[in-house]
Amino acid sequence: MKKIPQIAYYLAAAALIGGYIYFFERGPAKTDSDKDKKTKIFEDYVADDIKKIEVENLATTVNALKAPIVLEKDDKDAWQITAPHSFKADEDTVHTVLNAFSNFNPESTIEKPSNLADFGLNTPSARCSVTNKTGKNYVLLVGDKSITGASLYVKMPDKADVYMLPQFSVSNIIKDVNSYRDKSFFKIDDVLSNKVRIVREGKTTVFEKNKDGGWEITEPIKVKADAQKINALFNSINNLRISEYVDDHPSNLAIYGLSKAHASVEIGSADGKENHEILLGRKKMKSNVYYVKVGDQPNVYLIDGSIDKNLDVKINDFRDKSMMKFDSSQAKTLTVKHNNKSYVYQKDDKGQWSSEGRMKAQDEAVNIITVLSNTDIVDFASKKDSAGLSDPDYVVEVLLDSGMKKIYRFGSRQKGNVYLALDNTKEVYTAPAALLSQMDAYYSAIMTPVVIASPAAK
Repeated sequence: MKKIPQIAYYLAAAALIGGYIYFFERGPAKTDSDKDKKTKIFEDYVADDIKKIEVENLATTVNALKAPIVLEKDDKDAWQITAPHSFKADEDTVHTVLNAFSNFNPESTIEKPSNLADFGLNTPSARCSVTNKTGKNYVLLVGDKSITGASLYVKMPDKADVYMLPQFSVSNIIKDVNSYRDKSFFKIDDVLSNKVRIVREGKTTVFEKNKDGGWEITEPIKVKADAQKINALFNSINNLRISEYVDDHPSNLAIYGLSKAHASVEIGSADGKENHEILLGRKKMKSNVYYVKVGDQPNVYLIDGSIDKNLDVKINDFRDKSMMKFDSSQAKTLTVKHNNKSYVYQKDDKGQWSSEGRMKAQDEAVNIITVLSNTDIVDFASKKDSAGLSDPDYVVEVLLDSGMKKIYRFGSRQKGNVYLALDNTKEVYTAPAALLSQMDAYYSAIMTPVVIASPAAK
């Protein structure tokens, strides 16, 4: 007897499996008119009408996971987890579940199979039911995976047909309770908040609102703060999402690095009613998430590691950088001093600038004042830097209508920036050197060196 080649067995097995998938899982061949029709499992289902969701994991052997998960809309139309424990529900997750029910379009239908055990539906692995505002229930029983593993068999208790749904669409509803919980971590009210205290690796930074509602740095130095940077810090915390619920009742905070926190943030309000604290523990191994908890609440969470970076405060990043700015419309006299010469511009009652010997005085004065009044400094320089401010390259004075005088002393240039000192402070700053390049152009290409006595020299 001639021996049958082994490859023939493989081919025969492949053919049988292919046939099974084609005829059994794919379902009967559809006509062109059938292809235009989509079978909806729940014909009259409306997602916005649903008031209650119940999910049961019927296959689990873990006692803690056997209890049904129940979600219900409260009187404010917000979703709440009411069983097995009470938690605020994640609205996005709930909407995904409701939409999944609405979008259940079977890949194929097995009409009235004689044996539900073939599909794992004699003892379903999961059961999900949703109830609308009139009390009508929509129930889905979940059975085994298909032979390809890409689909699941499902049916409704009151119908004989079995359907095949993509596995991902069913996994959108069969979740553990923590997957349904609200993922928002912390919300800071930037209107009520008036104090922020950040401690990280022994370094303390404190921001406080003054009596006028402006933010100041009060520790480790006392200076005006950049309100936009404070708001950006608040937004970075408000936008954090809980990656994982770790432990609602931890017995030992030390294992999470929370008995002695790596970093902390305290946010206080003027009325004292909205005082909160975030504790940041250790980083989870082989990940970029950190263990955290909020104040006296027992819950331990994991959140994205960006919080640690945001709490690594560099003071100069949060300092106000607008000290060069002023209201350009209030400027009435501009004096530019360079190479022992002074160029004085005056603005008349019609807002026009003039300067003796300067044919383009209007353009020159407007450009210089516009740039000065709108420029933020780049950084705060060390007083030890070789700034060239003992013999400045340019000194620019702007006299305002109020009588206030803004004086800018520009020193050495370095890597696109220039060292700057303002007469009303002892600080040394760096600012963009573009303005000096513009003044160089005026002086060498447009300005004829006409020496005009400065009003201060008279």
